[in-house]
Amino acid sequence: MYSNQSTKQLRSYLNPKYLKNPVIAGTFFLTAAGIVTKLIGFFYRIFLSRIFNEESLGVFGLISPVMMLVHAVSAAGIQNAITRYVAASKKDKTSEAYGYLFTGIAISLLLSGSMAYVIFNQAPFIAITIIGERRCIPLLRISALSFPLATVHSCINGFFYGRKRAAIPAWSMIIEQLCRVLTVYILFKLSVETGLNVSLSYICVGLLAGEFSSALFSCFMLAMKPDHADFSMRKSLSCRKGISLLSLALPISLNRVCISFISTIETIQLPKMLVASGLSTANALSVYGVFSGMALPLIMFPSAFTNSAASLLLPSVSEAQAQGNAKRIQKTIYLTIGLCFLLGVACFLFFFTFADFLGKALFDSDIAASQIRALSFVCPFLYMSGILSSILHGLGKTGITFAFNLSSILFRLGFVFLAVPLIGFSGYIYGTLISQIFYDFLIILALRRYLLYDKK
Repeated sequence: MYSNQSTKQLRSYLNPKYLKNPVIAGTFFLTAAGIVTKLIGFFYRIFLSRIFNEESLGVFGLISPVMMLVHAVSAAGIQNAITRYVAASKKDKTSEAYGYLFTGIAISLLLSGSMAYVIFNQAPFIAITIIGERRCIPLLRISALSFPLATVHSCINGFFYGRKRAAIPAWSMIIEQLCRVLTVYILFKLSVETGLNVSLSYICVGLLAGEFSSALFSCFMLAMKPDHADFSMRKSLSCRKGISLLSLALPISLNRVCISFISTIETIQLPKMLVASGLSTANALSVYGVFSGMALPLIMFPSAFTNSAASLLLPSVSEAQAQGNAKRIQKTIYLTIGLCFLLGVACFLFFFTFADFLGKALFDSDIAASQIRALSFVCPFLYMSGILSSILHGLGKTGITFAFNLSSILFRLGFVFLAVPLIGFSGYIYGTLISQIFYDFLIILALRRYLLYDKK
């Protein structure tokens, strides 16, 4: 009798009910996929640093904000809106969920297609006049071809999030990253074997291949769903659904666009301010290329674990708030702040101590080594900010989080214009460190009610 009871208890521990919860299971898949893609991306960065010089990586880094801005306009808000309305759709009305999906795809394709057309045709003007780098012209044109594919992928991901099938978006992330890396590697090997020059455009071709493969996989998984027999494409596209999606997507998109726009200004102006500090254009692009393509990705690598914790933390905090359990929220805040700060201190000591070894062994760059050592001071505050912002999101204070994030970016942008021309790239490092501390301080100030909570 005792043995049977022990066996039942053991089974309950090995196969707990919460593992069957689609939210917990989905978070697990996304967390695992996030870590895998971070690992692939990390080694991909090392590979790129071996085949392209620092200046070339700096040139490629200049177009990244443009792509972020396009995604913010055409996909970010729509994806969230699709998730919200698909999740709210009744189970016996499957066609309604598909209606929101295809209406969202139509809106996103219209926006992304228009922006792709403009960027493809106006690439010389954008590259020379706005970015200030002629070599960005082919990069912008190839990247523009991927915009519609990326929006289709994002919208279908939003649909599966709403259906609580997060494993499919998780797999699509891994497939996208693998196809991107394999495409660049194959093009590189073919160039070496045929004696052709290795082109920077290969990175954008890899990006296009990754978006195509993830969009194809998402469409295939969508077509494999057996529950859309009553779905009619003609009836699915409606102005009512479009207005509903846009009303929810617009505030999110505006927030993302605002942040992306300021980040774009920062990315474009940083090399120019480095030139104003006395560096040549080539050296300025090299410094920026090392920062964006080598040092920063290495420093950000441990954030894969804090981001995973943040994704689990958000629903937990929301549940505690709904229950009015302020004490639980207080314990969660203190525990996560303490653990993330300790992780940050450990990473600071590691990166500061082994900066020379990491810079030479991974990237074969002395500049990377010095930047890794300088950025190591940001670690304790950088890793903590993701957790703190997730807690605020869990408490429903998304507007405050946006305001704090915007303030932090503007603070750092001020250092780009004022400090970098005077003291060089060190001014940007100082700005990054101080703005990160400022951001964490604002969030802690917003959480003071829970931090100081004392139930008598």
